[in-house]
Amino acid sequence: MANNDNRLHWHYFHLILLPSLLFGYLATISLLAPIFEEYGFYSISNQFYKILSNICHQYPARSLWLMNRPMGLCSRCFAIYASFSISLIFFPLLKNRKHVVLFSFIFLPLILDGLLQYYNIKESNNFSRVFSGILFGLASSVIYKYFMFNLIEILKVITIRRENILNIYKSIILIIGSGLVLLTNLYGIIACF
Repeated sequence: MANNDNRLHWHYFHLILLPSLLFGYLATISLLAPIFEEYGFYSISNQFYKILSNICHQYPARSLWLMNRPMGLCSRCFAIYASFSISLIFFPLLKNRKHVVLFSFIFLPLILDGLLQYYNIKESNNFSRVFSGILFGLASSVIYKYFMFNLIEILKVITIRRENILNIYKSIILIIGSGLVLLTNLYGIIACF
């Protein structure tokens, strides 16, 4: 029984650590791209920009600048990835559904900012992009952790009843975790317009 709890906590650790490292990596190479370019490491810098071009539009006017060069991600994407990565590790787990529902309202500034810009009502600036991106990343991490915690709790109940079911659900945990990370970051299709 204790062995099963340790395995479930190990999976929970991986479901928090891996997405945090992935999004932290993306935010970090976004910072490093202009720095490497400044110091003449053009091949590495170009690789970073190329990797990040698959997930972000990289418009210089919508990006933060470092050393007179645009970062590898636009300001909104950078804020989302950095805040998701940091808050996933440091923000406490909220087990109460009411808190998660309240955090889901934090998505509104990003949606509102994106829609106002899309319909040419108001041009957003980098401050509003960074602010809404930070809130979105924070809310995404809280909701992600809530669903992962509940999934693992369900698996604990199942494991208590049947030891062998855990082996079947190991791959399901990773698939659902990856799917939730992708779902919480589908904003890129809408928000980067």
